[in-house]
Amino acid sequence: MSQTAVLDRQRTRGLTCESDGREFEDQSPFGLQGLTRDVLQIVKPEFITQLAITLALKGTRAQIRDSEFVKRQLSYHPEWIDEYQVVHLIEKSLWIQGRSDLVMTLTRNPSQIPDNPPPKIMEALSRAYALHPQSTIWYGVPLFGDQKNSEGLPIPVSAAEVRNEAERRIKIAQQHALRWGWFYLAMLGIGRIPARCAQAWRIMDAFVRGISAGVARYWKTAREDARRRARAEFQQQLEHFRFGCVKTELPEHRTWLGRGFDSAGAMVEFQVAFVGHLAPFVGAAAPLAIAKFAPMLFVPLTVVSCDPFLFVELPEEPGKLRHVGHWYWQQKNDGEKLHLHV
Repeated sequence: MSQTAVLDRQRTRGLTCESDGREFEDQSPFGLQGLTRDVLQIVKPEFITQLAITLALKGTRAQIRDSEFVKRQLSYHPEWIDEYQVVHLIEKSLWIQGRSDLVMTLTRNPSQIPDNPPPKIMEALSRAYALHPQSTIWYGVPLFGDQKNSEGLPIPVSAAEVRNEAERRIKIAQQHALRWGWFYLAMLGIGRIPARCAQAWRIMDAFVRGISAGVARYWKTAREDARRRARAEFQQQLEHFRFGCVKTELPEHRTWLGRGFDSAGAMVEFQVAFVGHLAPFVGAAAPLAIAKFAPMLFVPLTVVSCDPFLFVELPEEPGKLRHVGHWYWQQKNDGEKLHLHV
């Protein structure tokens, strides 16, 4: 190493790196409260039986056990699913501990704030709108179970509990489909009997209509032949009386029915009585609503939504939720108690 480089190195050792603190400045007075994680989907309790019936009617036993097949069937019915967002809470808020995962329902830019927000919450929200007009406001409501702590406050449901509950509901539907699939298939077969009868009747009706149309054409031809022969016979009689000879030829019958009648007058007077058609069934009978026969052998996890949060998400910070407010109205014997964190 050269002597100049050594001298420069000794000079820089005595210098300290001074900072003006700008890298620590936060562009928002609202502190970082949570980070969005994965999205959880769980089948609604009232649709578990319908999912089981769908699996039983549309899949084999191997497909019913296949998770991808189950997901594909659920994708056709988004109304059967509740969707929740996992939010990692960084700081403690009220009685909810920090560094924990909360399962929430998030509403983007709500037009109205439900659950009777106190004035301080509305003031903080107005301030967030004023400082960050391009930001996104999230109304988040955590999920709680039916258990409460010593102070009577609800205990939040963890993300692991919701995941386990989602898997349990899917397994219940699969087991139900495997056990009762024969019953649903039998009910579907019974429900299709009226539709098959209606289809057979429509085929029969089309066959009879075709025959009747052919008979009508045949009869029209026979009547035309009868009229032509009647005119020719009348012309022959006139020629015989006037000239003593007949020049007009008598046309032949084109149908065996006409040939069976010697007299053209009898053919004209003959009328065919045609049997009327019965009106076919309109539409196919729908399969039976077999869902009502399904036994519901399932007790879902009790979850309630309460204790709302308000977050602000800046455009340059996707997935980062800044704290606007958190409140909870606790019901007591002597009235309501407000828990507030702004």
